[in-house]
Amino acid sequence: MKAFFLLAVMLVSAKAFSMDRGEAERLVAQRSLNLATLERAGSQLLLGEVTGGGRLLPADRVQVILLDGRAVLKAEVVSMDFSPVTGRLSDLDSFRVGGTYHTREDIRGVVIR
Repeated sequence: MKAFFLLAVMLVSAKAFSMDRGEAERLVAQRSLNLATLERAGSQLLLGEVTGGGRLLPADRVQVILLDGRAVLKAEVVSMDFSPVTGRLSDLDSFRVGGTYHTREDIRGVVIR
């Protein structure tokens, strides 16, 4: 019974922290952008944490960062801190948007070119 309960909690938790394409489209649309149009122009949507699918991507290819309930345009990012300094998303420690700092764990997906 304990194992079943633990499995159920893990499944619910994973769903709470994941993002699907529909939510990504909604967040991008809030920024007056269309995900399908971006993809036709050569961009690609990568969902999940950046240590997975975006592991080898250079940060300068990112157009949009998808956070929980918010899309951030690359032009709005004031600074990015990497450790070690490689410029890859997998090595991103934190980034600042306005006066708010976010960490790599806050990223739910990215749109890259």
